[in-house]
Amino acid sequence: MTLEYYWTVLLKQWKLILGCFLLVGLGTLIVSKLTTPLYQATALVQVTASSSSNSQTDYTNLLASDQLVQTEAELANSGPVLSEVASHYPGMTAGMVAKEASSAPTLNTQLFQVVVLDPDPKRAAALANDIARTLIRQETEFAQQQNSQNAQQIQQDSSATSQQISTISGKIAALQSQGGHQAEVVVLESQLNSLQQHYTQWQTLLAQLELNEAENDNFLRIVQLAQPSSVPVRPDVPLNTGIGFMAGLFLGILAAILVERLDTRVRTPEALTELLGWSVIGTVWRDRAARAGNRSDLINPQGHDANVESYRILRTNVGFSGIDSPLRLLMVTSAMPGDGKSTVAANLAIFMAKAGKNTLLVDADLRRPVQHQLFNLPADKKGLSNAVLALSMPGMVSGQGQAAAPPASGEGTARVGAQFIAPVGPQSTTGIPNSGGGVTGFPLEEFAHTVGIPNLRVMPSGPLPPNPSELLDSKSMQRFYTLVAGCGADVVIFDAPPIRGLSDASIIASKVDGTMLVVDTMRATRGQLKQVKTLLSQAGASVIGCVVNKQRRSRNDSSYSYYYYYRPEEPKGGSKIITSPPEKLHHGTQAAEPVGGASNSPASLPVSQAGYPERVSPGESVGAVAHTKTSVPWKGGPGNNGR
Repeated sequence: MTLEYYWTVLLKQWKLILGCFLLVGLGTLIVSKLTTPLYQATALVQVTASSSSNSQTDYTNLLASDQLVQTEAELANSGPVLSEVASHYPGMTAGMVAKEASSAPTLNTQLFQVVVLDPDPKRAAALANDIARTLIRQETEFAQQQNSQNAQQIQQDSSATSQQISTISGKIAALQSQGGHQAEVVVLESQLNSLQQHYTQWQTLLAQLELNEAENDNFLRIVQLAQPSSVPVRPDVPLNTGIGFMAGLFLGILAAILVERLDTRVRTPEALTELLGWSVIGTVWRDRAARAGNRSDLINPQGHDANVESYRILRTNVGFSGIDSPLRLLMVTSAMPGDGKSTVAANLAIFMAKAGKNTLLVDADLRRPVQHQLFNLPADKKGLSNAVLALSMPGMVSGQGQAAAPPASGEGTARVGAQFIAPVGPQSTTGIPNSGGGVTGFPLEEFAHTVGIPNLRVMPSGPLPPNPSELLDSKSMQRFYTLVAGCGADVVIFDAPPIRGLSDASIIASKVDGTMLVVDTMRATRGQLKQVKTLLSQAGASVIGCVVNKQRRSRNDSSYSYYYYYRPEEPKGGSKIITSPPEKLHHGTQAAEPVGGASNSPASLPVSQAGYPERVSPGESVGAVAHTKTSVPWKGGPGNNGR
């Protein structure tokens, strides 16, 4: 994957990205606006530490440690403090206060902060100050209680020592008065000295304790009271909105890449070409009639319909495909039913005929044929199955290349007509062997019917056989290919069944000169198209390209814009050009598209058998050339084939 790929994905999925960008960003803005604002109040508390020379009994050594500030900050959020504070406010509990209050030491200082967030700025300040005062009072009471207990213990020890001193002093005095007990007196004096030292230490410790109690009576003090704030700290609407838009943009890009990776659909001609490796030779725009389900309105588009130019382009590209090698037998198929192959085949045949090319449209879909409906042919008209059956009858194949007599009319074959009769020798122009001899003198007139368009005949499917695949792969069908290849038609278009799930299209693809795949961009998936490519490759089909059908259009598309905005100019004098509405194909005979005229514009030039405008020789009128080209007879038939 390259940067160009990601850029293409971003351009393709710009609506999804924009949607995520706006949805998340505006959602964050709305949520921030609807969130209850919180006001912050901060009380600053200082811890005062003092030191003493007597480290063994000095209670203030603990206050001087570096951990004292952190300890006091933790105690500010302790249960006893918060419970007492909550009792000062009706309706509040210690848990509610704990959710709003927090404390943290200030780095490298003897300060810590008591922070409260509350919807009411005054209550936030009151809570912060109350927590600080409650902590100081509780710590002071605890320190006083500890000092009192220590002093009481020292007093008890000092009193006991004093009694011992008095007792020993009495014993010494009694021994000295008796005399002669010098050794005992020495021992008692030694004990007396030790007790006197202990007593002195107890008195010193008691004095130091009283001094420290006086000095550290207020080791915690509030250096800054909390004040009500006028600006809420939460939510930060600008910051949240900015983060929301950035998150929405990131999620949109991520979603676009994910959708592109997981999307198996093929929606553009570029993606179709990249997937299959076949060029797109035509694009048929999605029509309102297709959305309404009216198939008859899709046949033979006229006027300012954008598909008029689409089918002209398709006709031209098909002509280009047959420059290097003859392209007389063309199969039109699709991946799935409903892709529009029959409509594309019918319109391609019509536009081929309008260009002056003798065209035969064969409905080779022997399972769900529709061409007889599109051209309003009776359902009982003879067609492909009748012709193949007739070719399988005895007498239709000459063993030595001699003409065989056609069967009688009662045997289901057509009478010998003047049109569509082309004697074919043992070798076919398509390279298909005749499998047992040449097909000669076989009439196609009764199977290929006129539909009101010059140069066009339609062969319906005929009665549906019980075994379409066997019929299409029979020797009689091979004779049929040979027959139509030399019947005088410039191009024979086979409307084949969908290729997925059926072998019919694969059988036909292996016999014709070229295959055209119709892809419905509204339904096509990568898996389906890959399977279609595999099936056509296995059948040895010569794929000339793909036709993108039902493509969504906009006025930015070049051809659509041209036909949308183009209108005939009004002549001078204010009178408008009045044109009669085009007749529908099923309402009667319709004239062919003009191929000659009085002007030398490209639109009025005569069209050659290849489907392109021809040059006009010097001294020769365009009308004369057009008359000459449009009167070319089909082999074995009269000049105008528009019965």
